[in-house]
Amino acid sequence: MIYQDILDNRALQSYLADLNARARKCGAPGKLDVAGLRDRILASSGRCEWCGEKLVQGPFELDHVVSLNQGGPNTTGNLVVACPDCNRRKGQKHPARFAAEIFNSTGRRTILVDKILRRFMLEPREQLPLFAADQRAEDLSDTRDHDDQPRYRW
Repeated sequence: MIYQDILDNRALQSYLADLNARARKCGAPGKLDVAGLRDRILASSGRCEWCGEKLVQGPFELDHVVSLNQGGPNTTGNLVVACPDCNRRKGQKHPARFAAEIFNSTGRRTILVDKILRRFMLEPREQLPLFAADQRAEDLSDTRDHDDQPRYRW
């Protein structure tokens, strides 16, 4: 769908039918209605709730924060408006894992990302590559700390 201040009722009903059918197929509890769906979409203020990118006059998708396949309910409280890229990248990932990925890749802490990170008491840290191309030769010679534990940089 395309994000607009006035949403096409037929497009909403079609999208709604698809969401509810997918939820039934997964055995997920809950059933969405057009009014709740419209309110949920407009509450996003035209931004992807994961990365914060503007969606006005552009494509958007609805993402179940906890996926239907993992037992998430088909309710407006479990839905967020997402850009197609974020929705595809998240897939079946745990919301906390994806929130940390978003923060590490964009540096943005949207309301949704912040809420999820606080809920799971996480402070994301970027994991540095284990075999970085610019790593110095002397760094490669000793890969263990003094207590014989692998050295990882977080």
